Amino acid sequence: MVAMLEPGADFSTHVLDLGPEAVDSLEVERLRRILAAKEPGSSLLGFCNEDLLERLGVLVKPGGIESGESESRRLTVAGLLLVGKESVLRQQLPAHEAIYLHMKSDTEYDKRVDSSRPLLAILEQFTQALEPYNRIYTLKQGLFHFEIPDFPEEVLREALLNAFVHRDYNVAGPVYLRHFTDRLEISNPGGFFGDVNPQNILGHEPVSRNRLLAESLQKTRMVERAGMGVKRMYHILLSYGKEPPSYESGPDFVRLTLRSGRVEAVEGNREESGIDENFARFVVSRHQEGRELNLHDLLVFSFLKRNREIDLSEAERILQRGENEARETLSSMVLRGLLEPFGQKKGRVYRLSKAVYNKLRKSVSYSLFRRAEAAFAETAIMGYLEELPGPEEKRFITNEIVRTLLRVSPAQAGYLLSSLVKKKRLVLRGWGRAAKYYKSSQLSVF
Repeated sequence: MVAMLEPGADFSTHVLDLGPEAVDSLEVERLRRILAAKEPGSSLLGFCNEDLLERLGVLVKPGGIESGESESRRLTVAGLLLVGKESVLRQQLPAHEAIYLHMKSDTEYDKRVDSSRPLLAILEQFTQALEPYNRIYTLKQGLFHFEIPDFPEEVLREALLNAFVHRDYNVAGPVYLRHFTDRLEISNPGGFFGDVNPQNILGHEPVSRNRLLAESLQKTRMVERAGMGVKRMYHILLSYGKEPPSYESGPDFVRLTLRSGRVEAVEGNREESGIDENFARFVVSRHQEGRELNLHDLLVFSFLKRNREIDLSEAERILQRGENEARETLSSMVLRGLLEPFGQKKGRVYRLSKAVYNKLRKSVSYSLFRRAEAAFAETAIMGYLEELPGPEEKRFITNEIVRTLLRVSPAQAGYLLSSLVKKKRLVLRGWGRAAKYYKSSQLSVF
């Protein structure tokens, strides 16, 4: 049984009194197949098994041993977790365990898979267990069809392997993968490492409790390079119109929730996709045009789908970046025609541009035009005209003024003004940017 190290030490670098005889050759072949699929030209594939593991840093030579004495090589904890024999793993590392539960409700499950096998084998086991329930939604975009699974395999792999890489082996308990109809919950023993937390995980420099294990997985292309894995998960899910990953943590656990984006129809048995198909099409079309949206763009859009506007401080929070970088992101989106700024200096806010709003109209969950809000907006417009100084015939309001007054989009401002014209409370004079709206009582003046 492996002795635990001091808190903060890299547990995965611990050298065991085990040689190559503890290595499962089938697991090495599994590793080779994965590496060959991801990087066919990798130089690592040309080495024999022991040399391959040495290159990965998981099979080491104790100090003073000549390079030719392969029998003296020793397995690290990282090596044991990657390619060790299951029987040796159980004996040496009893805390290593993972459980998959397919939940039929929040409190009951109808399928369970327990495993203490090496990591790549567990990943394959759990992927196969989840596959029958992982529904596929087909998005049609012109002549092309794109498949959007409830839980993309790349996201599942990154999330599950991260749970093993960052778990604390000083804390007893398995890694859990709980599979609900609408979400996956992946939890691991041990809180976040260092000063990482749910509020800074996107912007924090990469840190790992089991650094050697993380580096080995990166070399085999199983996880993204340092610091990119979490960002990659966010990017994939947001691009598909899904919710971003959600993290919870405590002193002895971290739980990651991935939502499928599916909902069931309220009436009858007809299944609704629940996926934001409109937004997914927008992302695909930008990609086809060579104008891909980056992660910061997607995070801002995700916020603006539920909020009319975003200011600099809110951008800092959702991007998990400093003021300068948040400002650069918003300014870049304005220059690319994605956002429009309103207000000055500290009061400045950003909203979807007219062109983008028209494309994402179905994706936007907020709406100004509920009766109470529309009535308030109309009252505010008429009140503005009443309070303007000067003679009545000189008082007018424009689309731009309404946008600033009510913090609505150009399309929403136009809707409100048109509504008041139809009700004969306002009169339109001019066209386009020169359009001005006067109180209908002022008609006799002209």
